[in-house]
Amino acid sequence: MHIDFNEEQIMLRDSADKFLRDNYSFDARQKTVKSDANFSAEVWQTFAELGWLALPFSENSGGFGWGALELMLLAEKLGRYQVIEPYLETVVLAGGLIEAGDNAQLKDTLLSGIIDGSQQGAFAYSERGCGLPLSSVTTTAKKTANGFGINGNKNTVLNGASADFYIVTAQLENTQDQLLLVVPADAVGLSKTSYKTYDGKSGCELTIKDVEVSESALVAPATQTQKIVQKVSNQALLFLSSEALGAMEAALEATVAYTAQRNQFGQPIGRFQVLRHRMADMFMQVELTRSLVCACAWHLDSNSETSAQFVAALKAKVGSAGRFVTQSAIQLHGGIGVTDELNVGHFFKRLAIIDNTLGARDYHLAEYAKVS
Repeated sequence: MHIDFNEEQIMLRDSADKFLRDNYSFDARQKTVKSDANFSAEVWQTFAELGWLALPFSENSGGFGWGALELMLLAEKLGRYQVIEPYLETVVLAGGLIEAGDNAQLKDTLLSGIIDGSQQGAFAYSERGCGLPLSSVTTTAKKTANGFGINGNKNTVLNGASADFYIVTAQLENTQDQLLLVVPADAVGLSKTSYKTYDGKSGCELTIKDVEVSESALVAPATQTQKIVQKVSNQALLFLSSEALGAMEAALEATVAYTAQRNQFGQPIGRFQVLRHRMADMFMQVELTRSLVCACAWHLDSNSETSAQFVAALKAKVGSAGRFVTQSAIQLHGGIGVTDELNVGHFFKRLAIIDNTLGARDYHLAEYAKVS
C-alpha cells in the first residue's frame, strides 16, 4: 500500500531521522544500557521539547491530536536507531489508556506530566502464564469506603523500574468486572523487583499487597474497560510493528554494506549469487511488512471495521519477517554478528521482544483467522 504523506508528516519523519542520526549513536545507546540508568533523562527531556511526547494526545489534553500515521512514522525511526527510552510504555500505553478513559482528573494530573517529560508510566497487565491484557486476571480489587483495595502480582511490567505510576488491571471482587486503576509508584504495600530486559530496556515484577487507592484512581467505568484496552492495544501493536520495520530496514542496510566490503576469494562476498538472493529475500520481507504497516495505520485512522483484521495480520507478519531478516543479517555477518559491539545482534534481540509483546505470532494468526 502506498500513502502520500502531507507536509507535516514528511517534516516529522525527516526531522526525527536527522535528530536521531546526529544525536543518538549506537555507542551512546550502549553506554546507557550498560549503566545503572534505565534510559537517558537528557534524551527523554529532548523528546518532550521536540513535541514527540505530545504527538498522539488530543489538543484538549495539551497534545497535537495526531493519529496512527504519525505514530507509525516516528516509531519507525525509533526502531531504526534502537531507542531505549520508554515511548511505547509511557506515551502509547499508559498515556493512551488515560486519554481513552473519561477520568478528567487523571488527564489533568498525569497527561501534562507525560507531555512535559516529568512523568513516566507503565501498563501492569502481565501475569504469570498470560501476557495479554485482561486475560486470566488474578489480581483483585475490593471496594472500600474510600476507593479500592488491591492485591496481586504482575510480572514483566515494561518500564516498571522507572515508572512514576502504574495502570493496573484488576478483577473486581465477586463480579465479572475488570478495572483499570492508577497506582502511584510510592504507594504503601507496593514493592517491585527491577531488572534489565533482553533488549537493553528495563522492566520489573510488582507485588501488590493491600494497596489502597481512591475512587479517583479508576481510569474509566468497568463497562468501558474492554473497549479502551482494545483501542490502545491496537495503537501499541501498530507502534511495535512500525518500530520492527525500522529495525528490519536498518539490519538489511547494515548487511548490504558489510557484504560489499567483506572480501573472500578475491572479491566482495556481496557478489556471490546465493548471498544476493538471500538479501533480495530480506528486502521483500521488509517491503511486505511496510505495506502492511501503512495499511494498518490507514485503517486505524479511518476507524475501519476491518482494523482488527489488519492489526492481527500485521503483528503475525512482523513475527515471521522480523525473525527471518535479523537471523539472516546475523548469518551473513558471520561470527561478528552476535558480538555486543555490533548493532545487528541487538536488532535481533529487539525483534524477539517485539514478537512476544502483546501476543506472539501464533496468537495473532489465530485472531486473524477469527475475523477474516
